[in-house]
Amino acid sequence: MATDNEAIERVGGRLCLDFVNTRASHFLDDAREYLHDYTDLVRWMRGCDGGLDAQQTTRLNARARAHPRSAATAFAGALELRDLLYRVLSAVAEGSSPARVDIETLNRETTNALAQRRLSEVPIWRWTWPEDDAFELPMWLALESAAGLLVDDDLMRLKECPAPDGCGWLFYDVSKNGSRRWCSMRMCGNAAKARAFQRRLRNDAR
Repeated sequence: MATDNEAIERVGGRLCLDFVNTRASHFLDDAREYLHDYTDLVRWMRGCDGGLDAQQTTRLNARARAHPRSAATAFAGALELRDLLYRVLSAVAEGSSPARVDIETLNRETTNALAQRRLSEVPIWRWTWPEDDAFELPMWLALESAAGLLVDDDLMRLKECPAPDGCGWLFYDVSKNGSRRWCSMRMCGNAAKARAFQRRLRNDAR
């Protein structure tokens, strides 16, 4: 039987978007949560491109077992960050400006996160995270991804799976003509098409 963690589709195309998409819907208050504790967060991010590596995962899990209260506090902060990133990135996807307070909070959190990086020349020049057992590391990675998306990517391709048939998941559309509409056809696209077909049948029968 698949766990909640294993059930998450990674369809966002960017680490920060997949992080935002770790609840089943942004349109339903009682939507299913895929992450339940810090260990879930670490396990999920281990399976992501640009996420945690094996050594970081092992060290973070060991720290979480040794310091469960600190891990729980970090996890609560991760969920707050997820909500913040959704508010900001959803607004950007709609072509509107995020709330000023959210921009200020994102700036503060991102500045703190990116300040933790250090340049390393081994094996090649790259950014590294010396404190790779810090409870905040998963959040730092998500913030690094969000900053890269906002600064470097084509924000016209940042989209949200639409209401009322979609789930509100965010994704980066890499289709050739930018025509992608749904988070995925399996999750929302096929169901939306089926509902539209049923509506047409009902209308035709009137």
